[in-house]
Amino acid sequence: MSLDSSGISWTDATLNSLYGCTNCSAGCLHCYAVRRIYRHACNPILNADRRFDGLVTINGKGEKCFSGEMLFDPQHLYTVLGERKPKRIFVNEFSDLLHASLPLSLILEHFKVFNAASWHQFQILTKRSSRLAELDKMLLDELGDWPENVCQGVSVCSSAKVEMLRIDHLGATSAKKKWISFEPWISSLKVGLRQAVPDLRKILLRNKIGWTVIGGESGKKEDTRLMTLDDARYLIEESKAAGARVHFKQLGTGLAVQLGVYSTRGKGEHRAKGGNPDQWPADLNIREWPEFVPNTAKDATNFRPNPSFNHPMHFDGKH
Repeated sequence: MSLDSSGISWTDATLNSLYGCTNCSAGCLHCYAVRRIYRHACNPILNADRRFDGLVTINGKGEKCFSGEMLFDPQHLYTVLGERKPKRIFVNEFSDLLHASLPLSLILEHFKVFNAASWHQFQILTKRSSRLAELDKMLLDELGDWPENVCQGVSVCSSAKVEMLRIDHLGATSAKKKWISFEPWISSLKVGLRQAVPDLRKILLRNKIGWTVIGGESGKKEDTRLMTLDDARYLIEESKAAGARVHFKQLGTGLAVQLGVYSTRGKGEHRAKGGNPDQWPADLNIREWPEFVPNTAKDATNFRPNPSFNHPMHFDGKH
């Protein structure tokens, strides 16, 4: 098994050791992961051992929903130890490593692998920022510190207080590299971000945020919510003013339509999502990454996987 190649502009590959989740944010409404996992469950080859069963349910409206049950695939986690070419690796695009259903022992095993595979850079996102204090204590107790090659981030999808609070939760940790994914950014059409969060620069500075990724929501034209052009510009301006590197990923469907660059035809990077930099206003065309100096001198020959995690297993929060 190899790492999954990625169509995500800010990473090289994805490590999908976990599948399954639950909605906890406005940004989860049109999550692509639930549809992808449902397709996995319906695929007789991918789901020959029924591992994807029970992760997605259909509600009374016929909508696909996460059940809250989680699948852990240890084979995929340990694959990174054998991949010697240094890569930026996004951890779990189909789940959340800090989901409440997952025991601390499993989360710790992931970080032990990240620490051993020091030639990679691991990019982690969570919306469960309330568990970051628990994670921070565990890493300090078990490893002595956070691995240098881990970029710990939080997803922030709107100016709502519950979303913005995640930045302070992240800032309170001892993580070496901290970042924010402002994606999918959902603008308020009543109060612009400049007015709603006029101190965004100070928030980023005091929490030592070193990188931000910005992007609008993608999906059907009639369903997706707009990231306004002014909000996009403000996120870039405040990030740069706080000394963070900035990666603008995509306009999102709504802003692409508004700017007249929405298209489902032609070559290029996710045209329907507004992902082509040559379609953007010039001041949005910025794509930067955090510093990445691989520790190629280290190997992981002494690493021993936790024998408790030797086969695919499900978690449902009742551990």
